[in-house]
Amino acid sequence: MSFSTLKTVLIANRGEIALRVINCCKAHGLKSIAIYSKEDSDSLHVSEADEAHLLPGTGSAAYLNTEAIIEIAKETKTDVVVPGYGFLSENAEFSAALASNGIGFAGPDADSIENFGLKHFARELAIKDNVPVVPGSNLIETEEEAVKFADSIGYPVILKATAGGGGMGLRVCFTSQELTENLSQIKSRGQTLFKNSGVFLEKYVQNGRHIEIQVFGNGAGDVIAVGERECSIQRRHQKVVEETPSPFISHPNYNNVQLREKMSKCAIDLLSSVKYKSAGTVEFLVDDDTAEFYFLEVNTRLQVEHGISELCYGVDLVYMMLLQADYELSSKSGIPADQLKSFIDIVPGKLIAEPKGHAIEVRVYSENPVKNFQPSPGVLHNVEFPATGKTSKGVVRIDHWISTGCKVSPYFDPLLAKVMVWAPTRDEAIALMTETLAATVIQGPPLNLEYLRQVIADPHFSSGNTLTSFLDKTFTFEPKMIEFLSNGAYTTVQDLPGRNTSNGGIPLAGPMDSLSFTTANSLVGNAFETAALEITFAGPSILFHSASIVSLCGGEFDVTIDDNEVPMWSTLSVAKGSKLRIGKASGKGCRAYLAIKGGLPGVAYYLGSKSCTPTLNLGGHQGRIILPGDCLDIVAQDPASETSVTYTLPTRCIPPLTEPGKVWTIRVIPGPHDTEEILSDEGRAIIYESDWVVNHNSNRGAMRLDGPKPKFSRTGGGDGGRHPSNILEYGYPNCGLSFTGDSAILFGVDGATLSGFICVAVPVESDWWKFGQAKPGDILRFTPTSRVAAIQLKQKRASWNNYIATLPSAENPKSFNDDAYSNVEVDGTSSIMYSRPAGNGLPFVEYRRCGESMILVDFGILEFDLLNNGRQYAMDLALQKLPESSKAKKAIYRVECLSGSLNVCFDPLKIDVREMLEQLMHIENDLPPSRELKIPSRIFHFPMVFDHSALRACIERYIKTQRPHAPYLPNNIEYLMKTSAIETFEEFKTFVIDQPQVVTAVSFLCALPLYVQVDPRKRFMCAKYNPARTFTPAGCLATGSLTNSIYSVDSPGGYQMWGMTLPGSCWNTFSRLEGFPAGQPWLMNLYDQIMFYEVTEEELNFLNEQLITGRYTIKYEETVFDFSAYADLVESTKEEVADLRARQNKACESVIALDAEDYALWEKEKEESKLSKSSEEGSLANNPNAIKVASPMNASVWKIQVKPGDKVTRDTVLMILEAMKMEIPVRCEDLKGEMTIAAVMSEEGDVVSSGDLLLIGLNE
Repeated sequence: MSFSTLKTVLIANRGEIALRVINCCKAHGLKSIAIYSKEDSDSLHVSEADEAHLLPGTGSAAYLNTEAIIEIAKETKTDVVVPGYGFLSENAEFSAALASNGIGFAGPDADSIENFGLKHFARELAIKDNVPVVPGSNLIETEEEAVKFADSIGYPVILKATAGGGGMGLRVCFTSQELTENLSQIKSRGQTLFKNSGVFLEKYVQNGRHIEIQVFGNGAGDVIAVGERECSIQRRHQKVVEETPSPFISHPNYNNVQLREKMSKCAIDLLSSVKYKSAGTVEFLVDDDTAEFYFLEVNTRLQVEHGISELCYGVDLVYMMLLQADYELSSKSGIPADQLKSFIDIVPGKLIAEPKGHAIEVRVYSENPVKNFQPSPGVLHNVEFPATGKTSKGVVRIDHWISTGCKVSPYFDPLLAKVMVWAPTRDEAIALMTETLAATVIQGPPLNLEYLRQVIADPHFSSGNTLTSFLDKTFTFEPKMIEFLSNGAYTTVQDLPGRNTSNGGIPLAGPMDSLSFTTANSLVGNAFETAALEITFAGPSILFHSASIVSLCGGEFDVTIDDNEVPMWSTLSVAKGSKLRIGKASGKGCRAYLAIKGGLPGVAYYLGSKSCTPTLNLGGHQGRIILPGDCLDIVAQDPASETSVTYTLPTRCIPPLTEPGKVWTIRVIPGPHDTEEILSDEGRAIIYESDWVVNHNSNRGAMRLDGPKPKFSRTGGGDGGRHPSNILEYGYPNCGLSFTGDSAILFGVDGATLSGFICVAVPVESDWWKFGQAKPGDILRFTPTSRVAAIQLKQKRASWNNYIATLPSAENPKSFNDDAYSNVEVDGTSSIMYSRPAGNGLPFVEYRRCGESMILVDFGILEFDLLNNGRQYAMDLALQKLPESSKAKKAIYRVECLSGSLNVCFDPLKIDVREMLEQLMHIENDLPPSRELKIPSRIFHFPMVFDHSALRACIERYIKTQRPHAPYLPNNIEYLMKTSAIETFEEFKTFVIDQPQVVTAVSFLCALPLYVQVDPRKRFMCAKYNPARTFTPAGCLATGSLTNSIYSVDSPGGYQMWGMTLPGSCWNTFSRLEGFPAGQPWLMNLYDQIMFYEVTEEELNFLNEQLITGRYTIKYEETVFDFSAYADLVESTKEEVADLRARQNKACESVIALDAEDYALWEKEKEESKLSKSSEEGSLANNPNAIKVASPMNASVWKIQVKPGDKVTRDTVLMILEAMKMEIPVRCEDLKGEMTIAAVMSEEGDVVSSGDLLLIGLNE
């Protein structure tokens, strides 16, 4: 039936019930209005509604803001508000306020809400209508009154807050002492939660069932009953499993069929007497021993579990509520009686309808069963529900609000989904529910899914023996989980091979030491690649909630289980309830790997891997390091009576580790830029003849090395940048050795996939484990080897891993040996595999080696040429079209086209490098001229702001914490105008606004897009920050050399900042935003184009909110990028461009000279500051009461927690140091009593070495 008056519906709720109402509105052509708090921005109900409006306030308080909701209802010309359940659904004042504003309320009238909301008054109404009630009192005021009444009816009794609901404000008391202790608490709780301190007593039925009758009234005294629902399986009075019909009524074990009609008649009589309207539920307590039933309460709203009644009785209760409201809007009392009764098939001669089949519902909560069901907020990394609708076995219905990537907020009820099934019989429904739950996958924070599976599988449930005490007394949950009592310094989930096939600035990830990782997995019987825990410097303490088999391999750590020492490199059988404690790295190495048999099934795959890159919030558990209290699912093993060591790897099989501070020898293949035009002979000698000390500022992304400055054979990097270490952006080989300026960096597995700095060497993959174990202060020494040797080592390592998987016996085992085979010569000094000069219509091209698994196709390292960039793109397309059966196609696992080159990654065990080179040369040689290319493109229109508060805050932070003065401070735009020879700000804007810019790379970290102005006359020129910023806000628009970028995530950066656009526009981790291809977390592709239009900061904030909620999509139009037209533009403007470049180069040189002077001044100021502190130290050093606190390791000072004059104890955290992305608290642990801080010798941001003085105190 269509609606006559109702047009617009506002849903005053969130989550799955909001979606339930929205879907009903869609089905019947009604406009839906959603409301949401900021925490719910990415909830499905926000994006699915026709309109969505942000509420002021935080969390639940936002949804209780009646004034704001009514104002939105008036603005949107809402006809009816649907409250759902919870929040304002039983708020009489809200219902009355809507009525006074001429807005309908899809629910009962205010009087019914108020009268039935007070439980003692509801009892009186029930008694009046001859509805059986549990023996109980009126409102109780004093302890004496309570004890007297309890004595008269006998214990146990239950205290109830009269205005309570949802299981809140209840307490069972078995003695008079418990009664007096709890009375004041329940009164106080009632006042706090419900603004009503009234309390009454009832007799507590110990063997009880909770059975409720679904009703619907039309406000004229006509009420229908839509069967019963059994809701006895409850936890802390919150329903967990519901079903209809009740097994107590219909199951052969009980067969109390007469109860349905008796209870339904009571419910109808009660609600008819008050002319109840809309949906409601009358709840009864049923005595399992006697089959007597007693009135509990009336819920004057739609119930959470209404869906199973709809499945069994063929009704749509939400539609009926809207229809009732439609009649009311038409000045009628409600749905006509005949029409109301037609919704159900009433049995002739009775008041009720009989159920058809059997339906069950379970509630999926984001709560942790092993931690007393505490809520588990977090990000859902993977959500997979089975197909819904009719099947050969019945019907599956899942009402939910979640999807992959959504956030579960701590501010709301943790209900995620209601899984419902219907089948012809109860046994079939149980089987279908079992199957449905098995197929439901929700990976993220801990949930109750496994708990629900075990409830449904419990034989007591199958038999219908489901009393309200079922979960507490009958059911036993067997968790399959580990719990982190402490987290260690830096513990993450990793697997192999990481994300080696991902483009778009997705780091490789995976273990830093794959050798120890695979060994640990082998010792527990896992496949080599199975996810395990990487532990750095100090490990976690773990409680095993189920028996397991584990192994810890890697650096030397102290390990105990239940306080008993256990060996590393062993197979350990861990008993349920045992505590594994991994202490500090006590000697050699700094990382260890904990493998658990069966892996970590609860951790989701992200882009093909479970590995975590915490700096980018990618993968692993919640995209971060493990924290105290975290829980991870494991595969339960056969119970062990006690912990035991079942196998230990022979000592000869354990890889040798280097003593702290000693030398690790790393074999390397000359890198793509180890060439004469970049490195001098002396520079090459420095690489291989020097000791490189691991700096404290090292981590999984990059290992900084202290050593001599490099020697270059050039003075600059051309269009790549002003320093000789700069180069046009190219695809970076995993774990390559680079120079960023004058500093050496060994990029790690979490490092960027694109770089604008040269790569001089690439460690062989078989040696990665060594720098994975290197500590700050350890020495790395690089020695050149050949690609052939590297491949032999790879083969040898694979054989060794297979040998370890056999669990070698202690009798004559093989010794670990990773020496290369003899007679393998080192490759020549040049990394260039082939070079072709320009000629015969073909451009210059070089093929450069990049380790054993990558070839770089380079069309020039000094000058950016968009025509060459297009040729790279055409080559990429040609590689994609290779026959699937070809060796090259089978071997290639990643190809990436970037600003300056094309990188091809391949498996050298599947194709010889020379054969791959020949294939690439053949493809490139057959490409058409670049100017003939026409590449599909999209022109995106981005809003932007020049003067944005986030940029000002970023610069202020840089000035305060990094460098206080520089030519580019405090205004990057003014600096950029100087270096780009731009006279006025208005002219500067013409370089940006409505100026087409073409994307030349989507890489670095999290698909950061690099782009240049199509018109070469509108390209900037500048130098970069020195030092680079430690923080840049997502959405920042910036320029480095002549390339522009949009920072896709919060990250470090060195480009000059000149604007802000939408922070979430380029990268969305779980591809949730409109326009992002499924499974691709970035928006733009190569040769897409960008056009900026200017807005205010307020307008940008509004658009970003709309973007996040799915109500705004970045506009674009399809086009093609015509290289012929571009070539013509370049030719026609070459003289203008040459003049501009000359002026820009001159300006840059002048500003760079100023920066050099300013940098030297800054260095001098820092040195003077150190001398001042040294003088202060000297004046205090002779004080006999002076206490010196020194740095325990090489680190940087992150936070200073105290100031001179503060009194501290041994437990006070004085400073927090940062090293290898870990926080190290500093205390004066030997202090007895108190001391007063006399002087702080370091500043935040200072770099300190082990033993350096941090502060001085005076012991008084």
